[in-house]
Amino acid sequence: PMFCPQVAVLQQAAKVTTFLPGRTDVGAQITTAQITGIAGACATAKNNSLLRVTFRAGFAASDGPADHGATVELPYFVALRRGNQIISEQDYTIALHFNGNASTAMATSKPVKVELANVRDSQDVQVLVGFKMTPEQLAYAAAHPMAAP
Repeated sequence: PMFCPQVAVLQQAAKVTTFLPGRTDVGAQITTAQITGIAGACATAKNNSLLRVTFRAGFAASDGPADHGATVELPYFVALRRGNQIISEQDYTIALHFNGNASTAMATSKPVKVELANVRDSQDVQVLVGFKMTPEQLAYAAAHPMAAP
């Protein structure tokens, strides 16, 4: 049997809005971005003793008034969690390019690979993807749940 972990977007870190330093008004908005989904697969290796989880994350972003079509680079993380304990965390960056006069941009991450032992406990592991956010960005996201790219 395969004891694959669940791979999901962490809801509290699924959307981020960035602003020029020290401001939170509409004119200072650089972008609002969201993780649009996760796609991948889980397979066994080494005589079924190892699980290899490989996936990509999808991203979408808006070109805010303060961005002027520049490429936006946003930090995100992939964390392994069992219960309330973070087992490990890896940081990544995604670049979103606005082509021409496009007001939105989409991107897909490079493949992310996670390896776990193929044991029953591995099915209790969650692989969570989310934006790396400051306390201010987390508060803004909580106060503006309908913000979308």
